[in-house]
Amino acid sequence: METSLHLRILLTFFMLWLANFISVENQQLFGFVGIALLGIVHGANDLTIGQQINEGISKTWDLKLLMQYIAIVLLGMIVFTLLPTIGLLLFILISGYHFGNQHWTMEVPSSLKGIWILFQGSYGLLVLGILFCFHEKEVHAIIQTITRQIDTDLSIQKITLLFGVMVLLLGALLAKQSDVFRISIGRNLFYLGVFTIIFYHAGLIWGFSMYFVLWHSVPSIQEQIRFLYGKENVRAWWHYFKSSALYWSLAVGTMVIAYWAIANDTVFKALFFSLMAAITFPHTIIIAQMKRTMQKKSRT
Repeated sequence: METSLHLRILLTFFMLWLANFISVENQQLFGFVGIALLGIVHGANDLTIGQQINEGISKTWDLKLLMQYIAIVLLGMIVFTLLPTIGLLLFILISGYHFGNQHWTMEVPSSLKGIWILFQGSYGLLVLGILFCFHEKEVHAIIQTITRQIDTDLSIQKITLLFGVMVLLLGALLAKQSDVFRISIGRNLFYLGVFTIIFYHAGLIWGFSMYFVLWHSVPSIQEQIRFLYGKENVRAWWHYFKSSALYWSLAVGTMVIAYWAIANDTVFKALFFSLMAAITFPHTIIIAQMKRTMQKKSRT
């Protein structure tokens, strides 16, 4: 685990250095490629994980799970199409919780569950807020394209400050009552500092891709592999990528076609985040269930 962390830190600063020699257009292209290769694949085994969570249930459950997954994806796409403002808001909130849940992946007493969920969501939204603050003009353009609104009065900096205050207050409450939480504070503050450096020095897509791939997707894949195969090794990684090939191919194929078919850069980014949202909704549910299952097993 520590080897993986050190490697991610080295890759992060190497990519930041590399950005000095790559045009903004190529940074975006490489960013989308990174998201396609490792970002999307980290959600490509959701159905396999769902089957593992419900092991022992009849085979009809597999079909039911597939239908539910597809229904949530389609519902997400419909909401983004008919109610884009609500769809975008849901996407950001759910993504924030999902990111926070990945970084703070410990078990706290049941009496703190409500505060814990709020803290995870606030932390993830703070991370996104820092990214948006450093690229506010570009983010506003994407929001306007998605929501089809000419102008927005959204103050990203004020909202980010609000989530920062919430993280401090909720974190103080959790620190008073959880030893496990206190142990993790230092490491996660360090991560937050690294993320801030990434978002400040890199463009929107390049910075998001570094965070999403190196600091979210790779740790998530490692966790999923341990859940599915019991341990993490080369053979387990191979099985993971092999089982995700079909879903990954469909998602990446759609992204590639959209990238070359849409000439407008802002429109493509809006479509890209809309597609990511549709996938994120069911993925967040599956991963949260996986983490709960892993915690239950660790107690037995």
